[in-house]
Amino acid sequence: MQWMRNLLLVTFLSSSIFSPVFAHFKAEVKTVKVGDIDMAYYVRGEGEPLFMINGFISTMSLWDPALIDELAKHHQLILFDNRGVGLSTDTKKNNTTIPQMADDAAGLIKKLGYKKVDILAWSMGARIGQQLLIRHPDLVNKAVLCSASPGGSHEIKTAESVENKLNNPDIPDMQKIGLVFTNNEQGKQAAKACLQRMKAAVVAGTIPNDFKVSKETLIRQNRARTTLWNNDDENFNALKNIRNPVLVTDGRYDIVDRPKNSVVIANQIPYAWLAFFPGGHAFLFQEHQQFANLVDVFLQ
Repeated sequence: MQWMRNLLLVTFLSSSIFSPVFAHFKAEVKTVKVGDIDMAYYVRGEGEPLFMINGFISTMSLWDPALIDELAKHHQLILFDNRGVGLSTDTKKNNTTIPQMADDAAGLIKKLGYKKVDILAWSMGARIGQQLLIRHPDLVNKAVLCSASPGGSHEIKTAESVENKLNNPDIPDMQKIGLVFTNNEQGKQAAKACLQRMKAAVVAGTIPNDFKVSKETLIRQNRARTTLWNNDDENFNALKNIRNPVLVTDGRYDIVDRPKNSVVIANQIPYAWLAFFPGGHAFLFQEHQQFANLVDVFLQ
């Protein structure tokens, strides 16, 4: 998220936190040509491949390192930047849509030589994940969708005040913490701990120093995730045709992609699992141990 990236860059300068638990791994970023763009990625862990699809203007470095540590124990994680984000390139023409980013992810899976992968997709990434399941089902084994939205007329809309805060660069970053973490003492402490883990991981080199997102990418992605996504029922209608095993998850107090959206999606996908956790939009960071345990069980 934009607020997290900016706050991380500011707080990084004021602290030299280092944790030895990160010392055994160094992130090695590589790039590969996928269609008309170059996509940046790195791989961590051992086991069956798990593609990590991040959300709105979020780079591959904006996953909570504690969550990555847990998941990497049992899965080979492939973390990457969507088009125009961080170290991945974009085209001069605006081709940024949710379906196109799903096609990008499919192209990356193929270019890296995987026949089939599991996916874990969060926020806008969960919209991409739905489209990946719909457009490229043969590439996906199982899918975990976190803080998802079905789009169109079936979406439970985000409050306008919340949407405006997310996209307004003039609102102080600290005011945005309550949007993705719960706006209480527990949420504030969870946000602080998450940022400290990111700082330590950057110092240790276990995540790339990859946080830059241009204003043009922000505009393109916002159009894709709101204007286009909110005015098309095609995604919702196609969910009923998904045959892959799917786990739909959310925080009970998510005010960005409201929890009822997860109920809508789980009811539309045949035999989907549905689980709620304490916390808000970033529940998978706030409850990383409990969430990782469920993911491990589901992906077995």
